[in-house]
Amino acid sequence: MSLVTQTFNHKALTRIAIVMAFIQFTNALEYMALTPVFAFMAEGFSVPVSFSGYASGMYTLGAVLSGITAFYWIDLFNKKHFLFKNMALLGALTFLSTLTTHFGTLLALRFCAGLVGGTTMGVGMSILINYAPANLRGKMLATVIASFSMVSIVGMPAVLFLCTHYGWHTALWLISSLCLVALPLIVFIIPKDTVASCVKANLSIDMQTLLFASCTALVQFSPMLIIPVLIPLMTQYMGAQQNLLPVLFLSGGLAGYLSTKITGVLTSHLSALMLATGSTLLFVVSLLIPALGYHNTFLFITLFLSASYSRLVSASSVAVHYPEDEQRAGFSSLQTAMMYLITTLAFFLSSLLLPSQAITKQNFNRLLVVSALAASGFPIMVIILQKKLAKRTHS
Repeated sequence: MSLVTQTFNHKALTRIAIVMAFIQFTNALEYMALTPVFAFMAEGFSVPVSFSGYASGMYTLGAVLSGITAFYWIDLFNKKHFLFKNMALLGALTFLSTLTTHFGTLLALRFCAGLVGGTTMGVGMSILINYAPANLRGKMLATVIASFSMVSIVGMPAVLFLCTHYGWHTALWLISSLCLVALPLIVFIIPKDTVASCVKANLSIDMQTLLFASCTALVQFSPMLIIPVLIPLMTQYMGAQQNLLPVLFLSGGLAGYLSTKITGVLTSHLSALMLATGSTLLFVVSLLIPALGYHNTFLFITLFLSASYSRLVSASSVAVHYPEDEQRAGFSSLQTAMMYLITTLAFFLSSLLLPSQAITKQNFNRLLVVSALAASGFPIMVIILQKKLAKRTHS
């Protein structure tokens, strides 16, 4: 009887993780797709394509503000109801974007979408992690994080196909429809939060909380320096042909997905320090491929994305131990805010390190060196975080 109960609980937990992965996929696609889709939208809004940065920036601003605000008050709300309302709002805001041709209105809608997006996954992840036993939390995190690679494998190609053949409106209608599909899944599969609402959390924003909340964002800082120039890096610097780019990104996305799942399983068998060290070495090796003048773009993109996702899972498996269950939703919202903030800083720094229009080998090498140096601090950060966790547990 006990075995049956455990099997049932594990299956229920898997279903919850898959639904959360779908919600994360939809949430990430809604944010990430707008940049390429804006190339099709710009003419209708009578603005240059370069204005896509303003639309992305308004989303990021909203996400940072809502994430920090939610840190203080999200634990007073029913998490399941909050998640339902967020996905309904995100679907409505995405649909409304197809009904206007005024750029100012679009910016306002993107800001509101950021307010929603900045809290959605913090709430969703808190429900999942609180429901999962401690030994399976790393695996569940990996299941949800894998949805990011699925955006590259499935989401972006589908969106671009719709834009090319049926117009950009249909791409946003697809995303809005995915938000609606999530609603019954939340109602029938997502359980009520195991922590009662109206519990006042004791967690406050201090240096230690900020350090743990920024852990995953700091780990992503290194690959985010490279992401904005990934295409010119492979085409101009490594000699990849333009027609090979879809295949390159597909292979990289598949490698990232497999790496995420494998790392999630390994979190139950290997220490966080071993995973952090191994994935960081793999990341540095991927950067050495272009730095040393090798032109194997398939090997580069495979190692680069595999290591990036593996590092993210490793960092998440450490940070997940910091908040108590009743503090998790607020903490996760703060994590999301820090992720958007540090990602934005990485994008700006990437532009500063490549100032000229004609990107030179020297500039690329400088960017690769900065990325590698930033990445190398991850194992040290894991040691510091684990010592802080051990000290708190001992106390």
